[in-house]
Order: sequence, then C-alpha cells, then structure tokens
Amino acid sequence: MMQYFRKNVRWIMLIIVILFVVSCFAGYGIYTGGRGDGSGDYVVARIDGDRVMRSQVEQEMGQMIQSMGLEQGITSEDFPSLRSTVLDQLAIIKGIDKEVKSRKLSVSREEIDATLSSIEGSFPTRELFLQQMQAAGMDERALRKSIEEQLLRQKVFEEVTAAASTDEQEKRTFYDTMKGYAFQRPEGFNVNIAHFATEESAEAAKAAITGGQAWDGVMEAASGDVTDFSPYGSPILAPLNQLTGPIEFLKDQPMNKIGDVVKLADGDFLLALKRSKESARTATYDEVSGDIEQMVLGQKRQGLQASFMQELRARADVEIIDSDIFSKPEVTAPVISGDEAIEIIEEETSILPSEDIGQAE
Repeated sequence: MMQYFRKNVRWIMLIIVILFVVSCFAGYGIYTGGRGDGSGDYVVARIDGDRVMRSQVEQEMGQMIQSMGLEQGITSEDFPSLRSTVLDQLAIIKGIDKEVKSRKLSVSREEIDATLSSIEGSFPTRELFLQQMQAAGMDERALRKSIEEQLLRQKVFEEVTAAASTDEQEKRTFYDTMKGYAFQRPEGFNVNIAHFATEESAEAAKAAITGGQAWDGVMEAASGDVTDFSPYGSPILAPLNQLTGPIEFLKDQPMNKIGDVVKLADGDFLLALKRSKESARTATYDEVSGDIEQMVLGQKRQGLQASFMQELRARADVEIIDSDIFSKPEVTAPVISGDEAIEIIEEETSILPSEDIGQAE
C-alpha cells in the first residue's frame, strides 16, 4: 500500500478517519459492551443546568481509554481525573453546539453524503460497515444526524482558526530551526507507484507503459481499477532502509523501467517505476516550503483552538453533584490496572447508551 512510501503523511489522515468514525458511533455501545438496563443510574453533575448521568460519564471514559489505546497503562487511581476530563469535554461540546446556533451555521445534504461515503470507505467492505452499524444499534438516519453534528462543530473551529496566517520570515525561521532533524531526506530512490484492485488491470497497465504509453495517461485510463498512484511529475521517495518485505524488490529493479506486478495483499497489486537514486541530504527550503507553511499554520490553528476551548470551558456553569467520583479517595484502595480497569467501568456501573446532556432520566 501507499503507506510504504508516504508513512509520515498517511498515518495522520488515518487517525482523522478513525476519530471521526469513533465520534459518529460514540454512544451506541460499540466500545463499552452494549446497552445496559439503566438500573442504578443517577445524576452526577449539571452543565448549564442540564443533567449529566453517571452512565454517560463512565461510558465516555471507557471510550476515551480504548480509543487512545491506554488500556494497559491505566489504573483505578486514574479514574477520578479521567472523569473530570470527560466532564470538561462535555462542557466544551455543549459550548460548541451553542456556538453553532449563535453563528447560524448549517450543513448541506451534499456535505453529509460525501462524509458518509468517506466513513463507509474507511471500512474494508460495505458488509463490514453495515455489520458495525447493526452491532451499534444504529441506522443510517442516526449516523447522518451524527455526521451533521460533527460537521457543524468542525465549521465552528474553521471560523475560529480562519485568522491564522504566516509570512516568509516565519517560515524561514522555522526551517532554520528545524532543518537539522525535521527535513532530513534519507538515502533512497524516487519512485512512481500505482496500486491496482486486480492483477489483470495491473498487468494491462504494465503492458501499456512498456509499449510506450505515458504513465499518467495509463493511470487515468485505468482509473476504475487504480486505488492509488503517484503522478509522473511527483515521484515518491522510498527510503532505502524501508525497502523490506514485499517492497524489497525495488532495491534491484532497473532504473527507468517498469517492474513486475507485485501482490501486496488481496485486492492490492503494486506497479512501480524507479526513477532515480537519492543520497542522504537536508531538503532545501524551496523543496519543503509548502510543508513548512502548513506546519506553521497548523501550530497557530492549534493554539487558537486551545484558547477557544479554554474559553468555552470557563464560560460553562458546571455543578458537580457527586464529588466522590471526581476526586481521588483519601483512603488508599487497591490499585486495579489494565483490562481489569475497563471491566470495572463496564460492570460496576450501569452503562447506558450515551445520551445528549440532559436527556437521561
């Protein structure tokens, strides 16, 4: 897959997709063992007068632990601070939703359709996507509603960060500061690669290129079978130290000649054109100026977002009713860690589907 060559970019997008899917499915029992019967649930706090139930806090905490991969590092001593973090997040989300209304933001049907398609596409098959929805007790209408909410919140942040800007001096200062380690290009090869859904389509593309047809033209003609490819004018650097396993063949592939079709996985057949050898060096400013601009703007946007969320939290009227679950106990209790900690969340409290704040009785 393309991540062999664009690892440092693709993982960021993957996280974004995963977090979006988690946020859309959140509250439907997908991560916390399903729906409970509601026995023993009670109000633990109020945010701007709306009730926050114990079940909601526990479920959101469980989702946080699992989505961040903290199962093995968490202990029962961490529960109070995690619950406090959940309460802060609920207050911020409520504040964001108020901003949506005050800014009179809206989302089009086309935007929802596009996002729904992207979420479905993040699953290996449509069948698995539908199974996941069914397991979550969720239908398309509910998912579309969740997508709409997420897109509206995203628009709030887009407005908040719209003023972020940078200039040439800032970018050059960033480059001079970071070039010693952030912009080092390892030894490797510049390669054009393409991924095909079937071996037959990959072999047909190879034959066409060998016969003299242009790389980009062949890829466009086979677009229905091409899952990913690098344009001829934008080859990808394949670091020499990463050419292992199924892509090790690139070390010995002749320069400027199309290679054999290589099967990476079912439904993923690779075709590669090795263009040139690159020595280890520091990338020039001109080569990375576009990346630097995005990095600097990203930092500024993060700062604006953080300040905005702090402001929302400060505005929120949060009343804690059950202070015991949000503070560390004075009496030393046995420390439970790992999977046992997750079991406590699921078994010792009545886990209900996460409701909107103020909805649970």
